Amino acid sequence: MNDAALAEAGPARRRRLALLAIFASVLSFSISLGGLVPWMALSLEARGTEEAVIGIVCAANPFGVMLAAPLVPRLLRRVGTADAILGGIFVSVVTIALLPLFDSVAGWLILRLVSGLAASVPWVVTETWINVVAGDRSRARVIALYGTIMAVGFTTGPVVLTVTGAEGPAAVLCFAALNASALVPIFLVRRLAPIVSHAESPRLSGIALAMPAILAAAFLSGAVDTAFFGFLPIWGMRAGLDETFAVTLLSVFVAGNVLLQLPLGWLADVLGYRPVMLVCGLASILGPILTLETIELPIVLCVVMFVWGGMLWGTYTIGLAALGQRFRNGPLAAANAAFVMVYTLANITGPPLAGLAIAAWDPHGLIVLMLGFAVAFTGLVLWRSVTRRDG
Repeated sequence: MNDAALAEAGPARRRRLALLAIFASVLSFSISLGGLVPWMALSLEARGTEEAVIGIVCAANPFGVMLAAPLVPRLLRRVGTADAILGGIFVSVVTIALLPLFDSVAGWLILRLVSGLAASVPWVVTETWINVVAGDRSRARVIALYGTIMAVGFTTGPVVLTVTGAEGPAAVLCFAALNASALVPIFLVRRLAPIVSHAESPRLSGIALAMPAILAAAFLSGAVDTAFFGFLPIWGMRAGLDETFAVTLLSVFVAGNVLLQLPLGWLADVLGYRPVMLVCGLASILGPILTLETIELPIVLCVVMFVWGGMLWGTYTIGLAALGQRFRNGPLAAANAAFVMVYTLANITGPPLAGLAIAAWDPHGLIVLMLGFAVAFTGLVLWRSVTRRDG
């Protein structure tokens, strides 16, 4: 659609077009990211790289996101919404395309760090844009659809890798192309991007004090999801489950991520954000308890994992929707940056903590750690509810 046609479209249609473009871009970007991480791990392992070094290289991307996220609101005010997203994606594409040209671990480490610095921009700005155009009446459902699409993308990435194969440059070039395709829909609707206010954004410390429960939701979802991707099959096998079933449990957990977001979003729009966040927290407490109780009941265990996965990822989507209600415009971008920064901090710290937990109590330390995270989050949500504060 050309600029003239966009200008003539009504507000509702412009809103739908913007969301459609954003979701298409997010899907391409998340498929690329979801497949690139296991490709890198497999490629480094094939070279004989030590496991600890592989972990450091894979952590470079979220570390870059965490470092750059607080700077995104300032960049957004300088270059504008659409240009910030396009620039961030373009740099990310270049860093991915360069990976086959570098054989050294140090080269990959630098490229992934730069990619993370760049990727923080479309991540923060896209979520801010979605929250701006979502509207209060259907905000949680729109954010839930975004969370569903992102989860689908992360799940599809490894499937793409099985098609391309991990050997040779085909896989990484495919992921670079997917990343590049994320530019197209944003470019087409760039005129619909909201203008972020040039008002002074709140400090990170002020945001943390204003919405600790929402930031805790980001940490809980980031820590549990990444820890489970690395350690859930290991826990299952050490607990006596068949290897195939242990891997299947992870797929069931991810299926809950994908399929339960829209129902949770609908409930949040009807009942409010805090009650649904509290339900997600309580379910995340029951999840690990019931997992240990039903380990010898495969069907029941699958049901537990499905619900736990959906409720766990629901803390991210409902928390993000709560941000849009709590903040507006420039402060929203700063709050979203803090949300992403905490999530990626959890991405980095979750797996090492999970490894230490399993070492301390083999194999159930992983499940106990997840229970501890959930209890802390739910307690914080309850405290904020009692004190009648937003966030």
